[in-house]
Amino acid sequence: MTSFLLGAIALVAIALAFALAPLLRRHPAGPAPRHDRDWSPIAVGLLLPAAAVALYAAVGAPQAVLAPAAAPAIGPAQIEAMVNRLAERLKNEPDDAEGWRMLAHSYETLRRFDAAVEAYRHLIALEPNNANGLTDAAVALGMTMNQDLSGEPERLIDRALAINPDHVQALALKGSAAYERGDYAQAIAPWKKILAMVPQESEMARSIAASVEKAEALAAKPERR
Repeated sequence: MTSFLLGAIALVAIALAFALAPLLRRHPAGPAPRHDRDWSPIAVGLLLPAAAVALYAAVGAPQAVLAPAAAPAIGPAQIEAMVNRLAERLKNEPDDAEGWRMLAHSYETLRRFDAAVEAYRHLIALEPNNANGLTDAAVALGMTMNQDLSGEPERLIDRALAINPDHVQALALKGSAAYERGDYAQAIAPWKKILAMVPQESEMARSIAASVEKAEALAAKPERR
C-alpha cells in the first residue's frame, strides 16, 4: 500500500474521529469490525453518507428529508439527476461557493474526479484562502493522476498549509507526497506534527507512529551509489 493511501487513511480516520466523537460519547458502542481490505482508503474518504440527503435538501424536496418515512428511495439515478440539477443551477449562480462545494463532493461520491476538480477550481476562485477547499481539491486532483500527489496536488497542499499549518488532512498528505518521491526525511515532520495533535493511545496515533518509524528507518539508510 502506498504512503499516499496511508496518508489518506490517516486524514479520513482523524476527520471521522473529530466529527463522531460527540456522538460516540452520547451513544457508546463496542468496536466496529474491521474491513480494511475491503475499502480503498481514498474511496472511504470520499464516501459522504450525508451527501445524498444534503443534496436532496438543496435541490430536491426538503420536506421529504424532514419526513424520511414518506420520502422516496434515493438511488444512483436520483442522485445523478440531483447532481445534474445542481450543476445547471450553478451556471446561473456561479458565485455560490457552498453550491460548488456540494457539487465537488457529489462528483467525488460518484467517482467523477475530473468533474470534481473543475468544481473545486470554481470554489478555490471564490475562496482562495480556504484550506479545506484547497486540500480537498488536492485529493480529487491526485485521484485523476493515478493517486499521485506530485506537482499541482502538492502545490495545493502547500497553499493549504500556508493558510493553516495545523491542517491535519494537509499534513497527512504532505508527508505522503514526500514519502512517495523518496524524500523520507521530509515525510517525518508533518506526520510527527499530527502525532502531537491526536490522542497518543488512539489507533490513529499508533498507525502514524508506525509510518514515522518506517520513514525514519528508510531515511537512515545510506544512499546507494
